[in-house]
Amino acid sequence: MQKARLRLTVLLIILLALAGCGDRQPMPVAATPAAQQATPTAAPAQGKAAPPAPAATGGEPALTVEDVESIETYRMHVEVSSEGKPSVVVAVAHVKNPIAEDDQVTLYQNDKATTVNVRYINDVLYLNNGEKWTVISTFNLAELTVITPAGMAAAAPLLRPVGREEVSGRMTLHLQGDKTVIPDIQAGADSLSVKNADDAQLDLWLDAEERFIVKLRFSLTLEGKTFTTEFLYYDFNAPIVVEVPTNVEEAKGPPTPMPSEVMALLGFDFPIPAGSQLSVVGRTANVLTTFSVAEARTHLEEAMRAAGFAQVGDAVERAKDEFFYTFQRDERTVTANVFSVVTGKTTIQIGAAK
Repeated sequence: MQKARLRLTVLLIILLALAGCGDRQPMPVAATPAAQQATPTAAPAQGKAAPPAPAATGGEPALTVEDVESIETYRMHVEVSSEGKPSVVVAVAHVKNPIAEDDQVTLYQNDKATTVNVRYINDVLYLNNGEKWTVISTFNLAELTVITPAGMAAAAPLLRPVGREEVSGRMTLHLQGDKTVIPDIQAGADSLSVKNADDAQLDLWLDAEERFIVKLRFSLTLEGKTFTTEFLYYDFNAPIVVEVPTNVEEAKGPPTPMPSEVMALLGFDFPIPAGSQLSVVGRTANVLTTFSVAEARTHLEEAMRAAGFAQVGDAVERAKDEFFYTFQRDERTVTANVFSVVTGKTTIQIGAAK
């Protein structure tokens, strides 16, 4: 599993799990993990033309901390805020080889903060909600839909130098650009163009010697509201030990909401049964469940009804233990397949080929 995916995957899973019981506030710019504290960028005064953008002289594309072989460990602070108030804060301690990570994730809803601890070690993902540790599922996700240093590294040549600043004990080159030069942001199979926003600004602080991103700040003003995402890396090569939790219990409970990047792909929520594995191939989401075929069919039918879809005709039995569905909502048609090739395992395939 790619590290960048793991970190933000964890965040997305936790956010969705915690937000399931209350009103969800949309995550800025398509999502988190799934964080930062930053001053929103003010929109240009109404009636005044924006000054012409300076020539881009940001140099070569930036690197990420993962690209720097001399750095074996680091800490990271991520914060997502809306109108200057944090909605998500993540504190990360990361070891590259072998990959291990300890995350503190804090979600703010209705001015209340909920914090969970997530650890990834020995290819196992653990969650602690303040009472007990449980093992949670790992997912083979499609490309994430959030602002990340990796996603913005290629924008460095389009930005203009602001100056040199010391950040996290490193001398950095501060680069900055507005919405006219910020690249489109992928959101599942779609993309978000910041050029349609009221205002947007991207700031990168690159290590002056090794040119990796030490700090990233992205702000977006849309319909008069400003959302900000910030990454800050520090404590490079500091001693970090991630230990396997004790008294771990197997996770039990209701279905887990689908990660938001997959929701962006499908366009609706589909609950993932506990103990399932999720993978994405192209525009198809595959949920490998521990259900029987009958149980999986019931889960699919109920979930699609809850998402506002009506089943078109009866399911077509293509082969033994394989059923093909067509669902309709307004003018949209979604196809799905339920099949089993191993006893005790049934796949729900959403977006299946006809």
